[in-house]
Amino acid sequence: MKEEQRGDQGLEAEYQLLPYFDPCKVPRYYQMKERMEQYTWEEVITYVNIGLDHDFYTNSTPVYDPDCLTVLVNKYHPLPKNYVPKDLEQIHPDFNADELLLRREAAKALEEMGRAAREEGILLQAISAFRSYEYQEEVYLRYKTPDTSMEEYQQERDKVSARPGYSEHQTGLAVDINDLEETFALTPAGIWLAANSHYFGYILRYPKGKEAVTGYSYEPWHFRYIGRECAEAVHASGLTFDEYAMRYLQC
Repeated sequence: MKEEQRGDQGLEAEYQLLPYFDPCKVPRYYQMKERMEQYTWEEVITYVNIGLDHDFYTNSTPVYDPDCLTVLVNKYHPLPKNYVPKDLEQIHPDFNADELLLRREAAKALEEMGRAAREEGILLQAISAFRSYEYQEEVYLRYKTPDTSMEEYQQERDKVSARPGYSEHQTGLAVDINDLEETFALTPAGIWLAANSHYFGYILRYPKGKEAVTGYSYEPWHFRYIGRECAEAVHASGLTFDEYAMRYLQC
């Protein structure tokens, strides 16, 4: 008890004024800090707020406002099974490999980004965009075989694919561009997107070295629309969207 009181005072002195500090989570903050001493207190508070002191796909909280442009969808925050954005529209054929859909604002921003890239000799093509819950279920289970248990399958599949309901693609705000290989990062298009996508409201959603935070392997092709102002702020912060959203966003 004495140690807990001492710890609370330490947190209060340095961190209580952080806008994302939650006094109700103090015990969880200290439990994570004890396990992960290499993290700063600011990281610990952020990671516990994300939910990272629990296993992925546990202790989930459903998304409150699926239509919010900055909605956080991850392995702790699922969308309703029946959620389909009302303003989906087809991306312009110049940047659309297969009649794919995005929410209107995201589609227009992608097209603007595609035109800007084309002026520099770079071709951008959407290869995956909006996915319904049912389609994401199909994607997730695509490689399941009868001789593999679901638990075994999930251990590997969860690194590269979202379970149905937990995919950003269902928001209509996420798009995969050009390729689905890590080597895309080294191509002219991959380099251009990493340097410029935030000017058009998109961010690289699953960056390299942040797998423990996002829960996904590095995906240099997966970009998420959050609006230009917010994208520029996330890019400048150097944080993942999970971290930034927990610190600064309300939906």
